[in-house]
Amino acid sequence: MTLYDDDVVSVENLTSQGFWETDLGDRKVHAVANVAHQQFPQMELHAIPERFRKSEAKGWTAGKTYAVFVCVDSIETRQLIWEAIKDRAAFLTDGRVAAEVIRVLASDRPLHDETYAATLFSAGEAYAGSCTAKMTIYAASIAAGFMLAQFARWLRGQPVTTDQTLNLLAAELSVAGSVS
Repeated sequence: MTLYDDDVVSVENLTSQGFWETDLGDRKVHAVANVAHQQFPQMELHAIPERFRKSEAKGWTAGKTYAVFVCVDSIETRQLIWEAIKDRAAFLTDGRVAAEVIRVLASDRPLHDETYAATLFSAGEAYAGSCTAKMTIYAASIAAGFMLAQFARWLRGQPVTTDQTLNLLAAELSVAGSVS
């Protein structure tokens, strides 16, 4: 597993992203790697305290199967990741959270996927607000669960659900489609 993030843990990340007070000031990738290694000591994990660059995917080893989890708060970064991995990854899932509204997108064929690309838009159209206004820890945890459910479907050779939106306040779930 490889983690990319150039950010450090700050106070506003404690309640919305599940970091501990002892993580304050630490690189986010190192705080996450620490917890992952405590739970799974045998896991091979690379924590890279930098932004993901488009050139990163060019160095991926041929013949390996790559699954990408997009957990970012910028539409520009989503676009950069998509452009870098769409012809190299076998699976992609993207969790988007705004307060209690969760959208999870998935693709089991990024190279041939036009659905995900259609969800990308200009940064000027994106919702603007502070980190704490955009996310709650329970919504983020639910989004992670939905993302892992799509990953499990992909691992089992089942079709993934390409677009799900859950509004927790309205108790509404909408499903836009699945890929076979």
